[in-house]
Amino acid sequence: MRLLVLADEESWLPLPALIASHQPDVVVTLGDLPPDALDPLGRYAIPVLGVYGNHDDGRYLDARNTTNLHLARAELGGIAFAGFQGCVRYARGAELQYTQRQAARLVRKLPAAEILISHAPPRGVHEEPDDRAHEGFDALRDHVLRTAPRLHLHGHTPAPARRPARLGETTVIHVVGHHVLDV
Repeated sequence: MRLLVLADEESWLPLPALIASHQPDVVVTLGDLPPDALDPLGRYAIPVLGVYGNHDDGRYLDARNTTNLHLARAELGGIAFAGFQGCVRYARGAELQYTQRQAARLVRKLPAAEILISHAPPRGVHEEPDDRAHEGFDALRDHVLRTAPRLHLHGHTPAPARRPARLGETTVIHVVGHHVLDV
């Protein structure tokens, strides 16, 4: 199964060109993309799985071929996906931002899956620990170590994309712009 993963920045290639050149089986969005960037996806019969980022409007995952994976699980081609939206709270009253305590309560509802997607990283991997806005979630780290998904895909932290890392048995991949992955 080929995944086209999108996060945080529009790709330098237009979305129709990415789809034509990579022929993905599924598109995965990790959040913080302008709704107009994803609008062309409605023209394709490709499933879209996603979570919202901290700068999203909370509406674009309602499209007909799109599944919002926040605290949910979906299976495509025999592979289970689950997701977690938002980031660590750094601004008072901001939506799609959670304290570590709030995230811990929410992650208890997060189903296990072979591929975990999230906007923010798990604590200790690809994060910016000295930048409150780009810290990772403790609860995501604990969830990954406990459930051992094959992959954890995330966005949120600044470009450039970091190299894949290991967290227990899980490969963690940071995406900025687009990334194509065969699983």
